[in-house]
Amino acid sequence: MTLIMTNRVEDPRFGRSLRLDNERYTMIIPLDYGIRIMHFSLRGGENVLFHDAEGVVAQQGEAFRKMGSDGWLLRGGHRLWVSPEAYPRTYSPDDQPIDWSPTGQGVVLTSPVEQWSLIKKQIEIVFTEDQVVLTHRITNEGAYPIQVAPWSINVMAQGGTAIIPQTKRETGLLPNRAVVLWPYSRMNDDRVVWGENHITIRQSPDADRAFKLGTGNEPGWAAYLNNGTAFEISHEHQSDAEYPDGSCSFECYTNEHMLELETLGPLSMLGPGQTASHRECWRLTAALDKESFLASKQQ
Repeated sequence: MTLIMTNRVEDPRFGRSLRLDNERYTMIIPLDYGIRIMHFSLRGGENVLFHDAEGVVAQQGEAFRKMGSDGWLLRGGHRLWVSPEAYPRTYSPDDQPIDWSPTGQGVVLTSPVEQWSLIKKQIEIVFTEDQVVLTHRITNEGAYPIQVAPWSINVMAQGGTAIIPQTKRETGLLPNRAVVLWPYSRMNDDRVVWGENHITIRQSPDADRAFKLGTGNEPGWAAYLNNGTAFEISHEHQSDAEYPDGSCSFECYTNEHMLELETLGPLSMLGPGQTASHRECWRLTAALDKESFLASKQQ
């Protein structure tokens, strides 16, 4: 069992926060808004997550004012959303304090029920020797059934490159994979390399437009390489399940500010009081470049 140190701190970036440390990792979770994980690093290392300190990326408008809010802020970090995406439903401002409780190997984080969607969100975080396991839960607190999927979004710091594995399943004369593109995505975008075994997407602060793709990520992992560190996420792709957005269990979005690695659970019809869950695992390792990272995965 890995030893976890849990401390409440006043962080200069995130305010009143919870800091979790073990022998390998440091994680910082704001307590006055969220659920958000705003810092994740190797002990003594650099935060791999994006932090929108200036509040540049936001959604505002009359819909938010009717709810008594100034709007939704990207903030950055890691967040739990609910797919399919819809404005303003999925942009419910996560600007209220969250609850937390220790578990010995981590914590359970719970946010207030969202006023717009009547969904309660929870993330259970468990530290192991070499990775962190996040179990995301969404519960329908409304009076009617809803069809939704848990949606884990990791907003990564500028300047790195995402690696997305290609599905290699042999299907004979039938197709074995599909790539889903959003209306603003250009197939000839020079940030994207359509490799035989992997798709890579480079985050560029000089980009003049956004790009997003989705896949049925059967290998069940993706990574982001930046400043000599590889942030790897893994999830279970269920081949017999129905996923949102044209059967996507993984999506990647980038613009001039950041890049997002996103995993999704299957669509579920949740009756009142029912819960859907989705697990994602995180690992940080040293990686000088794509070749060294991929070589380490083959060991």
